[in-house]
Amino acid sequence: MGNYILGIDQSTTTTKAIIFDKKARVVARSDVNHAQIHPNSDWVEHDPEEIWRNLLTAVRNVVEKAGIGKEEIACICVTNQRETTMLWTEEGKPAYNALVWQDIRAENIVCRDEIAKERDYITSVTGLQLSAYFSAAKAAWIKEHCESATELYFGTMDSWVLYKLTGRHVTDYSNASRTQLFNIMDLKWDEKIIRLFGLEQVHFPEVLFSDEIYGETTLEGYFDHPIPVAGDMGDSHGALFAQQCWNKGMGKCTFGTGGSIMMNIGEKPVRSKNRLNTSIAWGMDHVVEYVFEGTIINMGNTVSWMKNDMHFIESSAQSQELAESVDSTEGVYLIPAFNGLGAPYWDSDARGIICGLLSTSTVQHVVRAGLEAIAYQIKDIITPMMRDACLELEELRVDGGPTNNGFLMQFTADILGTRLLKNDVEELSALGAAYAGGLATGFWKDREEISGLRSASDIYERRMDEKEAEKLYAGWRKYVETLIKGH
Repeated sequence: MGNYILGIDQSTTTTKAIIFDKKARVVARSDVNHAQIHPNSDWVEHDPEEIWRNLLTAVRNVVEKAGIGKEEIACICVTNQRETTMLWTEEGKPAYNALVWQDIRAENIVCRDEIAKERDYITSVTGLQLSAYFSAAKAAWIKEHCESATELYFGTMDSWVLYKLTGRHVTDYSNASRTQLFNIMDLKWDEKIIRLFGLEQVHFPEVLFSDEIYGETTLEGYFDHPIPVAGDMGDSHGALFAQQCWNKGMGKCTFGTGGSIMMNIGEKPVRSKNRLNTSIAWGMDHVVEYVFEGTIINMGNTVSWMKNDMHFIESSAQSQELAESVDSTEGVYLIPAFNGLGAPYWDSDARGIICGLLSTSTVQHVVRAGLEAIAYQIKDIITPMMRDACLELEELRVDGGPTNNGFLMQFTADILGTRLLKNDVEELSALGAAYAGGLATGFWKDREEISGLRSASDIYERRMDEKEAEKLYAGWRKYVETLIKGH
């Protein structure tokens, strides 16, 4: 067996190839960006063929960069942007571009009478609030608008990558649970929901455990001999597993383009009373475990917006410098509802606003408000999540690029009143999938061996007075409620 695992992280903006060693350390990484296609303002598409070409390029680059022999790769694993949806033909040709999780063009589909009246049924069996955010409505839109007359195959991006790698039409429990087409109680595709969305003639992938071997690949002849393809998890689920939130009540927040807050709730699904989602964490060692999850649609891309579109900052790192240059926002709040609001509001029609501006307000105040908005959105989810779970969260494990922003981390700890434990491994989503693949192939023996590989760096504790934190959060809530009522 080889000494390395090759992780494929097919994310929202980039396809990454990452090589891990036996100690779960990143040996090398190669990123290739793909285009963000916007036919209309609320539409976001990816070209699946471009993503596949980029994957091939990233793998070649990372093996060369690592300076290792191709024969030293023990297996290839996959993690992916979730909910992003596509249909393709038996020959592996996309019927249409992939509709990205941010895309809300299918809102009119979930509002159709025959679907809307089944809202409670859909939530009760899928664990998800009825929304165009998930794959069901996206797949229905593609089917209604594509010109292909051949048989169509449905999948999220992991399923597409696995199909291209192995020729098998498969996915794992974590990704299936985010489609709004999978019954998380019975652990099968729900025929009633499939009919509601007009997808009866579409082929659905076989749902497998995250720690299975799905097939083999030479990556279009790049490898001299077939390499096992093993380990598949949605990106947030992979991060949860890599953070070793293996016990009930443990939680994490992944800071990415969007944000995902998850808490392990054990082997029995529980329905949220506060409009959060219940999903499958993973299927590992023939056991399925569940999570509560709240999704933040705009998190890291709030910083990108301030940099690329508004030119408030020259780099993401500069956002911390500007935020710390003022003592407060002086009452300014930025609500980044660029594509609507996610949990717990689920308002696709909401749009971003800047509130509380004074004649003395500056760019520094707005940049600080943009960072503070990320913390407020996390609290929007953590508070009802704890009520649903009847638990107090003493520690939140955090990961992702924005966790390098010390101001953001400290302000989040202040607003939540919860200790933040930052993992110093940046590529946790891919590492979680690598752990799954490593367990499937015997690269690692068991979870006990993996548990010794976890590392953490910075710890953030509340410094702000509790009353001040409550006052700041109350201002956020006031403006969000005004925004929702005003449209």
